[in-house]
Amino acid sequence: MGQSAAIADGSFVWTLFPFGPPDPPDRPGPVRHIGFVLAVDTKPSTPQLLLAYTSSGAWRGSADAVPQGVINFSEADAKAVGQKPFHMDLRCLAQVPLTAAWFPDLAQPGHGVVGVAGARLQARIEKMLQELVMRNRDLIQMRGPR
Repeated sequence: MGQSAAIADGSFVWTLFPFGPPDPPDRPGPVRHIGFVLAVDTKPSTPQLLLAYTSSGAWRGSADAVPQGVINFSEADAKAVGQKPFHMDLRCLAQVPLTAAWFPDLAQPGHGVVGVAGARLQARIEKMLQELVMRNRDLIQMRGPR
């Protein structure tokens, strides 16, 4: 996994994460939203970031158990990465270019980064994503321009 001069792997960053239907999944979303940077590919002329979806609050799905690919962050866990309680859904990913159209605070100091996961948390997230891909790749919804 690579690193960009502006935003690195493991960052929680303000983005215009693409919404799903009825909004077009290949365009920036209509509101600022914190995404988690799984990977940065600096090989293209415009770096590409692979983002995971996050949402404030604990998982509120219909099932009692959190589904595979969803991580709940308690108040303490969230505070450690500069957040309030939230969940991350690795079943909803977006690959987007590192541009101001997708990252509204890119030109600001800090580039919109609000927190960074430590190596241990990054490894946990990567392991969960790998398991999800190996067990049920069809559950993963990819968004962003192709």
